[in-house]
Amino acid sequence: MYKTQTKLNGIWRLYTVENKDCKAFADSIFNETQLKAEGLTAIDGSVPGNFELDMHKAGLIGDPFYGENPHKIQSLENRHLWYATEFDFCGDNTASYLRFEGIDTFADIYLNGEKIGSSDNMFIAHEFKAEKLKNGKNELLVHIKPTMKERLEKGYTEQMDVFTHLRYNSASLSVRKAAHMFGWDILPRFVSGGMWRDVLIVEKKQDYIKDFYLQTTEMKGNTVELSACYTVKLAEDYTYDYSLTLEGVCKDKSFAYTVNKLWGSSGNITFTVEDPYLWWPRDMGEQALYAVKVSLCYKGEVIDTNEFDFGIRTVKLNKTDITDEDGNGEFCFVVNGEKLFARGTNWVPLDAFHSRDAERLDNALEMLKDINCNMVRCWGGNVYEDHPFFDFCDKNGILVWQDFAMGCATYPQDDDFAHRFKCEVEHVVKKLRRHTSLALWAGDNECDIAWGFWEEGPKRNPNGNRLTRKIIPEVLSRLDPFREYLPSSPYVSERAFAVGDESLLPENHLWGPRDYFKSDFYTKAPSHFASETGYHGCPSPESLKRFISDEKLWPWQNNDEWQMHATCMELGDDVPYAFRNALMANQIKVLFGFEPDNLEDFALASQLSEAEADKFFIERFRWGKWRRTGLIWWNLVDGWPQISDAVVDYYYVKKAAYSFIKRSQAPVCLMFKEPENGKLSLAGANEFLYEKEISYTVTDVTDDKMICSGIATLTANGLDILEEIPFEEDKNHFYYIEWTVDNKTHKNHYMSGKAPYDYKSYLECLKKCDLLQLQGF
Repeated sequence: MYKTQTKLNGIWRLYTVENKDCKAFADSIFNETQLKAEGLTAIDGSVPGNFELDMHKAGLIGDPFYGENPHKIQSLENRHLWYATEFDFCGDNTASYLRFEGIDTFADIYLNGEKIGSSDNMFIAHEFKAEKLKNGKNELLVHIKPTMKERLEKGYTEQMDVFTHLRYNSASLSVRKAAHMFGWDILPRFVSGGMWRDVLIVEKKQDYIKDFYLQTTEMKGNTVELSACYTVKLAEDYTYDYSLTLEGVCKDKSFAYTVNKLWGSSGNITFTVEDPYLWWPRDMGEQALYAVKVSLCYKGEVIDTNEFDFGIRTVKLNKTDITDEDGNGEFCFVVNGEKLFARGTNWVPLDAFHSRDAERLDNALEMLKDINCNMVRCWGGNVYEDHPFFDFCDKNGILVWQDFAMGCATYPQDDDFAHRFKCEVEHVVKKLRRHTSLALWAGDNECDIAWGFWEEGPKRNPNGNRLTRKIIPEVLSRLDPFREYLPSSPYVSERAFAVGDESLLPENHLWGPRDYFKSDFYTKAPSHFASETGYHGCPSPESLKRFISDEKLWPWQNNDEWQMHATCMELGDDVPYAFRNALMANQIKVLFGFEPDNLEDFALASQLSEAEADKFFIERFRWGKWRRTGLIWWNLVDGWPQISDAVVDYYYVKKAAYSFIKRSQAPVCLMFKEPENGKLSLAGANEFLYEKEISYTVTDVTDDKMICSGIATLTANGLDILEEIPFEEDKNHFYYIEWTVDNKTHKNHYMSGKAPYDYKSYLECLKKCDLLQLQGF
């Protein structure tokens, strides 16, 4: 497609000006000379970057993450930003474009003093014809306007719903900018700006492949049907002088197809492949990827190519509208005809400043794999991840559930917003649909619930939401018809809305009373699939010291910095999220019967409380297989230094929950079910598609005696009950479970009885069994 591609990343000159100081001239600035004539001075501005980070580097503000500084960032929301750079160009300006992979958010672009385009969407790339390029020196000026001011001035408030949105995010609903940036319960209010992804000059060929989409449409025995559609740019008069060739190779197998003559600039093809290698999620099989090459030819000569990896697989989602306490319902992913038990996490922003996402990606992805996830849900309050994220998931067998970027509100339904949103959906679908790991498009995060079940406002039927019921389905039916679509998470169908009981949704977000993880809410919830649930865990003392000042480290009570880093956008007893630190302390009290009086013990007890909760949530669903079909817990890693449900903090320091989850998500896992009829049942889950031979032992560490041992064959992709032991209701026991499979030893544990548990005895048992891996203490 591209003849040449040149990045303009690096250090630009950045001018930041408050709106009140530039009202008179902001719209009449077309070049950097005019900025200097207004008496403005520049600082170094990074591209990719966010202006707050550049202001910090220049010494104009403190570290945005430290101490009380997060609240001070709110005073920067009225800033106009001008980014200026000069660059040399030598090429064909008639075929050249300026491409911005990510502009946050409202911007005008000037090339050599002339406006060439504007942007109003943070999520998608913007490309502008660059005929004003000169051979030699060129000047580029990007004016990014303050989002809050643009929202008001463009009249975006006129179509707002008066009820259902979070306290801080109403301004986010009418603009296409990551919702979390306006304030959320996991991230601070940083209404930022900048060019957060690459800026490039691209020179396009005269003839090129604009788009090529390949998908598995059907499997019948050993025969697979593939379907492809293509769009090409052709310069010559007669399209039938062009041909298109498709080749795919995976180890010793291959497929090929040739369109000998093109009868237009777009078309589709369908062909069959006999006995191919299949792509499977991890543990279910190999991640076989075909190296695909598409060649566009003119009179037999190759003039453009497109190369990508492609896995042959089918993914279906079997679901019902509702369920009940007896399990009459379903929500289950089926891959290549085999049921999948989902073990996954929610993927939230890697950084509050998205220009740093790319540098933080590799560590997070390795943890995603290491902690034994086979699915990841890309949460709707985030941006859309780029190709490297999906490439990793393709190669490592991690299915991706992708929300569209909306969350927790009723979004505008007017024609203007609908048009802007439709353009975004088309862009995102075309960009990401080639990835094998992409299993599901979901319309949004919790917007159905906002329409129909929130206490504020009237109860409205979410099936009237034109964004998720009309616009997205129409785009998907044209551009990605073979991939599953869920209108919302959780999804409230017509039937579910008529029933009117949120608890009966087969896929749900389990955020109930959070003082104890074994409360009735969690143990009796009838959902088949939980796509959100989690528990608080305090960061380590060493991590806390990196973002909380020394005088505020302890105690947590009546502590502005602790409250601020629990993502309170303002201070006070009655503000949103002010409860979170007290909740964390109460979770310790309920589990262990006391609240520690020092930071070290408080942080450790909190982490263990979180670890036991997350472990219970995962295992409760696993020992319910196939009554339960998956759990996607909240969440892997923090996007800023905070006190949260994440199991890895912002500095990539793992909390205790990380190792607990890793053990509970092992593809072959032994665990105890909750007591029933005076018995504890030892269950063995096997996610492989073939039987597994294991040997195992269970030791009562409390009484220092062996309980049982044995050798067993675990059912392929199944669950087996291996042992039953007596349950003592009046005494707590710590059971240590060890098993060997494929010549590797694994371990797990179970605390029987009732809370509170003796903290010191519990710690001693963990240490004795080498089950406690701590960092930052």
